[in-house]
Amino acid sequence: MTAARRWILAMAAALMTAGCSSSPDAAPPTSAPVSPSPSASTPRASATSASPFCLNLSLFQMGVIAYSAEVGAAIDGEPLDFEELRRKAALIADTGEPMQASAPPDIAEEFHTVLKAIDTSVSSLESGANAHDVLDPVYGERNRPAFEAVENYDCGGEDR
Repeated sequence: MTAARRWILAMAAALMTAGCSSSPDAAPPTSAPVSPSPSASTPRASATSASPFCLNLSLFQMGVIAYSAEVGAAIDGEPLDFEELRRKAALIADTGEPMQASAPPDIAEEFHTVLKAIDTSVSSLESGANAHDVLDPVYGERNRPAFEAVENYDCGGEDR
């Protein structure tokens, strides 16, 4: 089984346990509800469901969330798994690069910011690296709104 397939299966399992299944029998998440941004509930007229951006958006969002969560462990003083972070960042880049050309105008800038921030974060990984240099591109005030916009973006497809 390839690393990419293991990652996809892990993300699918994480979503299922988090209550993000489209099954009508799925239990709601047990954590506090997150209030969606206005952009999360508004379908995008400029995005087509068949565009590479929309077709790969869910996978990209899962990757970004997984990377952010792993980097965020450093906030609690947990050690970072450099190899795993590099692997996740490479998968995010491989998924995101082809999406850029078809990114809708209302999210294109934020999408580019997220790709660049993850690249900046992962490039700071080295032995003895300062945790701030790895965390700041993902959790810093400058980029956080872009991460939230991308994580909450919806191309408007009903069958997603």
